[in-house]
Amino acid sequence: MNVPADVCVLVADYGVGDHYIVAGFAAEIRKRYGLRTWMAGKAKLSFLSGIFPAAERYLNWPDNVSPSQLVERQIRGGALFHAHFPGLELMRAVGYDGFHFLDAYRCRFGLRPGAPLSAARLPGPAEVEAAAAGLRAAGLDPAEVILVSPEARTTPTTGVEPAFWSALCAGLRAAGLRPLYNVAPGVAVPEGVETLASPLDSLRAVARACGGVCSIRSGFSDLVCDVPVPQVVIYPDVRYWAGSLLEGTTFERFDLPQPPRELVVTPATAAARAREAVEHFVFSGKLAPAGRPR
Repeated sequence: MNVPADVCVLVADYGVGDHYIVAGFAAEIRKRYGLRTWMAGKAKLSFLSGIFPAAERYLNWPDNVSPSQLVERQIRGGALFHAHFPGLELMRAVGYDGFHFLDAYRCRFGLRPGAPLSAARLPGPAEVEAAAAGLRAAGLDPAEVILVSPEARTTPTTGVEPAFWSALCAGLRAAGLRPLYNVAPGVAVPEGVETLASPLDSLRAVARACGGVCSIRSGFSDLVCDVPVPQVVIYPDVRYWAGSLLEGTTFERFDLPQPPRELVVTPATAAARAREAVEHFVFSGKLAPAGRPR
């Protein structure tokens, strides 16, 4: 591939959360190196360059070529750079003495400590209305819907058992809310709970149209973290590299105007944490201005 001399190409790896973070740092990389920034990655995630315009162009990376084969040791013009962690060496420090997952990316990209992720483009009114119309067509009142995402592909979920999600859904229904599962085919769903089959590129708009979002800590959580609706993110009580999953990946370090509520769940605390999550959505709904999604 011929890359212009004034362009660096960040080749993302792994899932939607990693791609989201790489795109989110594109503006800081442009400032740091004085280079235009392109991005390459999985074809299904190409919509991320529209959310973060500093990633000017998105190239579909071939499935049969591992980005880890790239050998550039630092970002430079005219070159492809593996935008992840060779040998996972930086990941080994995540959670140690305040070292966050975003800090690992800052180190990898040669950015200053505390360099921010760009603010993502939020779904526009037409996108949100289209998502709301889809929910209404399914017989759902968007303001009553709590979008639930219980799956994670690469982050651990041990200790967050099906009983928690069942208790959450039962509590939401008892409060007059409608849990709506965002899951892949074949994933177990509590009895009586509707499911959603929306493409990845529309999930931010769907989240914005809903009354709230509850997710296990995952790439989905990254994708919707800044969407201005009430959110709860669920963490298992597990070790993640050099600390806990919460310490290493908390959204408190994303500098969001409205960070999600974060709850650590164990089998012993599942019922209590489900109640806390429900109370968060009920209370937030009461505070929502009339005529706007809760």
